[in-house]
Formats: sequence, C-alpha cells, structure tokens
Amino acid sequence: MERIWLMRAKGMREVEISGILGISRQAVNKALRDARGKLFEAFFELAETFSWKIVRINAEKGFAVFEGECNGPVRVYAFYLPGEGIRAFFNGEFPEYILEHAVRIGIIREKDKTELVKSLEG
Repeated sequence: MERIWLMRAKGMREVEISGILGISRQAVNKALRDARGKLFEAFFELAETFSWKIVRINAEKGFAVFEGECNGPVRVYAFYLPGEGIRAFFNGEFPEYILEHAVRIGIIREKDKTELVKSLEG
C-alpha cells in the first residue's frame, strides 16, 4: 500500500502503477483508498492529541497544516514520510530532507522553504 501511495504521489497514473506492479487497476485503486483513509485518520489523531486546529489535509501528497499554541500561535506542518511515519515542523522551519521529500513527490519544484509554505497553505 505504501509503495502504491508513493508512486501515485509522485504523479504516476493508476494504470501505470498496475502495469509496473503486475496487479489489477482495481487493486491499485483499493490500496490508494485505504492509504488515504489511514493518512486522514493519522492527521486527525495528531490534531486531536495536540489540540491543533486543522487548516488543510492533503492525503494524496501526504501532508497537513495545523494551527496550534505553544507560547503563542504556531503553524504546524506535518508530512508523511514513507517508512518513517509522520513528522511535524513549526512555523516553516524545514530541514533539508523535508525539502528534498517535497521535491521528490511534487509538492514543489525546487528546494525552497518559501515556495513550500505557499504550496502547503494552498
């Protein structure tokens, strides 16, 4: 499911994924539905655990934007990283590996924090 989600997040069509993996298009579609459901659930649980307000969730690209409080208002950006789980960052302070991940799955074209924030905020 994770491999299929990642292939789709990188922009591959379902029919291409099914051909590469040698499975039916319906199996790809089901795996993607299940993956999106799990990501939505994980992001909602994160918001509930930390009492963050959900601003935006994009399960297709595996990110969410929240508003929170920590000695004042903060913007929280959470990313699903295949094989590693969800990682959250505050106020647009992204490490290099997040910028690389965002380029790899097509959230942004170049490793630029300002462009990434714009894309995440939609």
